[in-house]
Amino acid sequence: MLLHNPATAQVIYKGGSNVQLLYGRNLERSGELATVTFEHFGDYGALEQFGFADLSNSASLASPDLYLEWYPKVSLSRATGQELTLGPISDVLLAGGVNVLFGGAEDFFVYLAGSAFKFRIPGPGLLQLEAYYYRQDGRAYSGTYQFTPSWDVPLPVSEKVRLRFRGFMDFIGDRGPGSTQYLTQPQLFLDLGNLWAKPGKVFLGSEWRYWNNVAGIEGLDESVLQANVLFSL
Repeated sequence: MLLHNPATAQVIYKGGSNVQLLYGRNLERSGELATVTFEHFGDYGALEQFGFADLSNSASLASPDLYLEWYPKVSLSRATGQELTLGPISDVLLAGGVNVLFGGAEDFFVYLAGSAFKFRIPGPGLLQLEAYYYRQDGRAYSGTYQFTPSWDVPLPVSEKVRLRFRGFMDFIGDRGPGSTQYLTQPQLFLDLGNLWAKPGKVFLGSEWRYWNNVAGIEGLDESVLQANVLFSL
């Protein structure tokens, strides 16, 4: 690992907070899915965090499930005052996380510990890879791995038309019962506010959610295209 230059030269991703309204149809299990998501990314010196909360159910959102994920991280570049770089890697972070579901068929609690690697990209935005030890609570489950690439990249088409491409992929190993699984949720947005000279406030677009081996159940897959409206806070 190479150490050079003060960490103040590092470009820090400013994700902020947002609320998303999503709706999709033709799910095998429930027929339709409506979701309200609150998402937050913040940094405090060497510390940063990312978390979200999903309220989801049918279109009525009556008695919805509540799903939470939270990932605190420590930037080693900012903590040491030196940039830690290696090739395309612009920073290394120590990371942890928790995943919790309330209202599902069974209790679900996962804790994670590992590291994250941020990569240089042209212009503003985020590209990172997280690698975790993944452990689901319960005697039946053993520890496994989770790899998560994620991104949030602006795509300016013209002065008026600005797109935003963001999303993630979770690759989760066999936990004992069940099999390996992966979940991806790429999103493509149009910056609607920019059409009226108010950029970065309201985005209109879609999200494709694809889950291979849902919850580790081999052969059970889920694919749904959802309309999405994102409001930056």
